[in-house]
Amino acid sequence: MKNNPILWRLIVGGVLVYAGFMKAIGPYAEFAAIITAYKLLPSALVTPFSIAIPFIEMWVGLFVLTGFWTRQAAISAAVLFGTFLIALASTLVRGIDLASCGCFGADAMSPRYTIVMDVVLWALSILIYRQAIVPPPLSLDKTL
Repeated sequence: MKNNPILWRLIVGGVLVYAGFMKAIGPYAEFAAIITAYKLLPSALVTPFSIAIPFIEMWVGLFVLTGFWTRQAAISAAVLFGTFLIALASTLVRGIDLASCGCFGADAMSPRYTIVMDVVLWALSILIYRQAIVPPPLSLDKTL
């Protein structure tokens, strides 16, 4: 497959915007319950995380899509996907059976499939970061 930085940005940015949007339009209590099921955060941090994560995902996704601060956005996306990957892997190692990963709000997805998706998206984010040394085509970085 030909190396296509625009396609990689569309995939990574599109997934982040969609995931954030689906969580943002749903009830925060629903996403907070999913975060609680991971058993990683103290209860005092669950609500702030359930409110902030969807908007962080959407902002990072928009930056990746538009190619605005592409390198910073790509490394931020890689950090998000890496964090999600570690959180999901930890539930499998600890034997916590999640019905859904919570990645796309009400759209349920098996945590085992999500791990594969997170690895691919993490790798694409790193690829975007490495290729954006020169401003990528069709990006705000190239225009500004």
